[in-house]
Amino acid sequence: MTIYDQIESALDLMTDLEREIACYFMGQPISKDALASSIVTKQLHISQAALTRFAKKCGFKGYREFVFEYLKSHETISQQLYGLQNDNTKKVFMNYQEMVSKSADIIDEEQLLEVSHMIEQADRVYFYGKGSSSLVAKEFKIRLMRLGVICEALDDTDSFSWTNSIVNDRCLVIAFSLSGNTNSVIGALKIASCHGAKTVLFTKQPHTIDYAFDKIIQVASARHLDYGNRISPQIPMLIMVDIIYAQFLDINKIEKERIFRETIIQR
Repeated sequence: MTIYDQIESALDLMTDLEREIACYFMGQPISKDALASSIVTKQLHISQAALTRFAKKCGFKGYREFVFEYLKSHETISQQLYGLQNDNTKKVFMNYQEMVSKSADIIDEEQLLEVSHMIEQADRVYFYGKGSSSLVAKEFKIRLMRLGVICEALDDTDSFSWTNSIVNDRCLVIAFSLSGNTNSVIGALKIASCHGAKTVLFTKQPHTIDYAFDKIIQVASARHLDYGNRISPQIPMLIMVDIIYAQFLDINKIEKERIFRETIIQR
């Protein structure tokens, strides 16, 4: 576990001030000299006591121990990414590695395989998502369409309502809500379910969902992406989508590859 994992795991326990301190340490890499408490307190306009409380929230005895672990984590990163010179480049690679590792820890391969079969069996597939989640919906739609799936991606409340008026028990509706509390997306998925459609939800917080969708796919937490890190918040969902795509492609693979080849436009 890196220092960033430890900070992230403690975010829910922190005050607003402590979260500001967390944002500082999870942003640009900080040199050893700049980690001196006198410099950090002056930079952030905080007291030494606030810095100590932050370190303790992260599981350390004090700020000195926090600094030791911070420097140790950066040394480990440098060794793993030997040859890269820019600290920002290293951190992006580290964030990708972390997200892949977290995804591997929570993945339910059987569940993803079942979703791929749900796509195979559906007459039509619809994808619901807003904001960055809508980008995942559109990406998945394009990839499946090139394999012969009749599908569409929607990204606004009106489109959700219009689509729900035509879904039935031969349809599959897949929704993306990283937070799990995008009311328009969750609400639309519930209505689709009531109309008989099979339903799948991708979220990082499956335990907050109070509705029995057919499948709820947990994705790795991307909360720390809001605290200064530099990879797209869609990445955790795209990892799961790529796995489902690979499993779906493997069903009647020869025919799907034939269809895919026909979509290649010769320039």
